[in-house]
Amino acid sequence: TALAAAAAAGLGIAWLPDCITHEYVASGALVAVMTRYPPPSAGVYVVRPPGRHPTRKVRVLIEMLIEYFARHPDVWGLDR
Repeated sequence: TALAAAAAAGLGIAWLPDCITHEYVASGALVAVMTRYPPPSAGVYVVRPPGRHPTRKVRVLIEMLIEYFARHPDVWGLDR
């Protein structure tokens, strides 16, 4: 993202999820700071067309997202 790139360029600090910064951290372009402060709670939301019953494609996507985030809670840096 632009924020990660700006922080890597030395323009300041950014509080971003690990899924965005992991490549920058792995390369040494960014260093984790303030690691004693947990990230604020956040949710993942699905916005879908109105209606009582979502299409099968939408249901499958929602189920896939639920399963993925249940298996990978650290994707947002919540493992700290």
